[in-house]
Amino acid sequence: MGVRRGPRAETGPGARLEPDTAGYFRRALETLQDGLSAEELGGTFRVSALSRYVPRCCLALFHVFTLFWGNCAVFPVSRSLAALFAPNVLAEAVAAGPGVALDPGGSRVLQALLPRAPLGVLGRVLPPLVLGGLGGPAGHPLGARVLEAALGRVLPALGEAAGLEEEAAGRTEEAVGQLAAAVGGDLVAFARHPAGSFVVRALLRVLGGVPGAGAPEPPPGGAGPKAEGAELPPSFLPLLGQLADAFQEQLPSLLSPPGASLCLQGALQALHRSQSPACSRLCDAVIGQLAPPSPAPAESALVRALQDPERSRLLEAAMAVAGARRLRELFQQQLKGHLRGVATHRVANHGLQRLLDHAPADVVGEVLCELGPALAEPLARGHPGVLTALTGACRRHPGLQQEALRHLFQAFGCWEPRERRQGCVALLGGLRPFGGGDKDEGAEPEPSLGPVTLHGSLLLQHLLHFGDPGPVVGGLEALPPPALAALARSPPGSRVWDALLASPTVPTRARRRLLRKLKGHFLSLACHRNGSRVLDAVWASASAPARAAIAGELASQREALQRDPHGRGVARTLALDLFLRRRRLWERLQAAPDRRRGLLAPVLED
Repeated sequence: MGVRRGPRAETGPGARLEPDTAGYFRRALETLQDGLSAEELGGTFRVSALSRYVPRCCLALFHVFTLFWGNCAVFPVSRSLAALFAPNVLAEAVAAGPGVALDPGGSRVLQALLPRAPLGVLGRVLPPLVLGGLGGPAGHPLGARVLEAALGRVLPALGEAAGLEEEAAGRTEEAVGQLAAAVGGDLVAFARHPAGSFVVRALLRVLGGVPGAGAPEPPPGGAGPKAEGAELPPSFLPLLGQLADAFQEQLPSLLSPPGASLCLQGALQALHRSQSPACSRLCDAVIGQLAPPSPAPAESALVRALQDPERSRLLEAAMAVAGARRLRELFQQQLKGHLRGVATHRVANHGLQRLLDHAPADVVGEVLCELGPALAEPLARGHPGVLTALTGACRRHPGLQQEALRHLFQAFGCWEPRERRQGCVALLGGLRPFGGGDKDEGAEPEPSLGPVTLHGSLLLQHLLHFGDPGPVVGGLEALPPPALAALARSPPGSRVWDALLASPTVPTRARRRLLRKLKGHFLSLACHRNGSRVLDAVWASASAPARAAIAGELASQREALQRDPHGRGVARTLALDLFLRRRRLWERLQAAPDRRRGLLAPVLED
């Protein structure tokens, strides 16, 4: 089925599609909104949905199939028939020209279909979108989103094609090069444009091999993996280097507004991920522009820049990609001696956290020496992230762990006398220093547990991975069993249990003592969203006798488990039906290696 198309003279932000063409994409959008999911696009279609877009001869074939399946609305079809919807709609989009990206319905349809488009289709859709600069789709609020979706598909599509579609790959690479040339020639206008800044950031991610939103962050100090898909084409890195030179030349004009600043941050990230030598040059230029060396030791341009809400974000991005040598120079020249003021400032403390995330051991040691005795100050001002970042940095450098533990416990008032350390879990987990609130200054903290905060959970997780997690393990052992079960049911507290089970430095005997204290509380864990996840982790690391004890306790509560959705999942994981019917077979399967147990999974589910 074709649609009537009007003239294509209008391709600017104000372009409009012909009514028939706009109606076609509006109906396609309605089909997607009616429930045509990604799975249906891949193998199952609604006949009523396809009837609008598939040629009549194919529709006749579909109706023949329905005679064999009755009057069902959804039926499985072959791969060739199932793939008709997206290619037909995308083919109409190619024929309609770039104006479809500026149409409300067409734009949303393309945003939904392009993330799964094959390279052959992408090679036809992308070139028209990059034409016109800011006067084309890149400068339109809807067109920029479509172009962003298309750019995000480039690397995965190249990887899936694996050199099989060289012509389409060449068209796609050429289109990316045209867009890079247009952006580099008018970088300030693109970066400052409300829609164009999104295109610039998407382009930088493609050229640098940076994963899209939601991708895991790289480990501190490392460049991290490249985006999933093909290796970067040889032309991409030179294009990225040219854009880096343009960013450096136009640096003063890109410090604001926020959209331009985000583009600059994206450039730093892309250069770092691609391990480009231009990364250090741009990083030094950003730091030199925002925090030039000050001749007076009492004044620090870096501290002033970190206190500025807009410029601090840029400095944080620069510190995240700066090497150990540059961070060391920055600390020695402009931060040393100013840490207490930076740590207690509502904005600057975030810059200190980023420095600690990537600083070498000697810098972390000097920060600990200067800031350690005053950790109670940022805690009292509501900046626990400083304590979390410092503890995490010391976790990477074992030689600093004992001193960090002492300063942290002193900040919470549970270092001396030693008896107070039994209450460290409640104090650190709740970020409540000893003696605060309505407690008497001389009263000893009882081994009980209150609400656990996010940063308190992070502190406990870092400490459990220290070379000597004894103080925190002792604090956990001092808690009563109901408190340990409540900790497992708490969203941040469940992560503490994860760290306890995963840490290689926690003694096995101590872990077993803590798990035995959960006896009698397995049902409450199994029927809870967070508790069931902890119970799964306990089960995965438990020995055969411990598994038998857990299954024996929950087998008598099978009906209660079946009434709860989380409980039903736990019952399947533990194979409680097999435990009740054929106990000896269950025991042999639990004693078998994990591989054999996986092969016999159907037996466990019967």
